[in-house]
Amino acid sequence: METQISFGANFIRKMPVKVYSYNHKSYKPAEANLVELNPLDINDLNALEDTARNFGGDTLANNVYIHANSAFLRGKAGNIQLLALTKQGENFQNLNADDILGVAEISLSKTEPSGIELKNLQVRPQYTHSSRYQHIKNIGTAIVNYLKETYKKIELNSSSSGIRFYEKLGFKRQNSIRNIFIWTND
Repeated sequence: METQISFGANFIRKMPVKVYSYNHKSYKPAEANLVELNPLDINDLNALEDTARNFGGDTLANNVYIHANSAFLRGKAGNIQLLALTKQGENFQNLNADDILGVAEISLSKTEPSGIELKNLQVRPQYTHSSRYQHIKNIGTAIVNYLKETYKKIELNSSSSGIRFYEKLGFKRQNSIRNIFIWTND
């Protein structure tokens, strides 16, 4: 019998965001930590479950949790990679769901070694562009920019509310009926 050993979320790097300063009445540069979650680690799985609940239940974050839970039950991660942007500064083996600002799930391409499909991306609802009290900005942008720096091709199927976001980040629409977008590093 093969034993699976997992160690929880791994720090990738600091990413730029903007935090509203009530004293200055403007946004100031700040940093959040990008981590890769391990779907085979129970602590990461619990953090994703709590994050999905915190983000409103039936959300893209919930899809990330469902796919992670499926990997956990199978005992293998397959070709998915799970990312979270968090305010948490240390002890990433025990992520606090209340500090998670955004989550993403990517699927590594089987045909293009440097390509991915961005399956799910969600920012904590109170920090989205449509929120009246957007205290922290550029969460989704930080995650996507990391992916653009890491991979040569990104494909995704956007919701109608995400179209402007992806176009602003340089993604090109491939199919208007299904909102398929592709970004390539040419």
